[in-house]
Amino acid sequence: HGASWQLGGSSPDHQVNECEVVELSDGQLMLNMRNYDRTKKTRQVCVSVDGGMTWTDQRHDTALPEPICQASIHRTAGPADDRAGVILFSNPASPDSRVRMTVRASFDDGESWPVAKELHAGSSSYSSLVAGPDGGAFCLYEADGYGRIVLAELPATWLGTDLPLSLIHI
Repeated sequence: HGASWQLGGSSPDHQVNECEVVELSDGQLMLNMRNYDRTKKTRQVCVSVDGGMTWTDQRHDTALPEPICQASIHRTAGPADDRAGVILFSNPASPDSRVRMTVRASFDDGESWPVAKELHAGSSSYSSLVAGPDGGAFCLYEADGYGRIVLAELPATWLGTDLPLSLIHI
């Protein structure tokens, strides 16, 4: 419960950094990583079955384009019954440049990302996701050449509708 810590393992392959971890519905951990291997312009992921001590099955996630930028991944709804819950992912959704800040949703532990909502079409970079009240979420991100910080509110209903998002420009 946070009283003590120990260093976990490393990803099996190199050319990755600025990673974030999310717990999957079966208790495994998934590491989502910034990718420097420009032969494939996508995020890389790997999994751990032992709490992060070792990582295996590193691969490119072709559904997540990567312009070499930090991203965020966060579980906003836990597993229930036979459903895996909801995992959100945010990054600039372009393989070549930091544009098109997009939030994606997965309902199958990151195997697919069927819902994608573009928050900002222009220049955008680092982002951070957090769960909000009533099943919603918030995405904080840099926009317009690092000139603005934007807080986007994602209401719980955004997953299945075209509701406009609430944007707060800082």
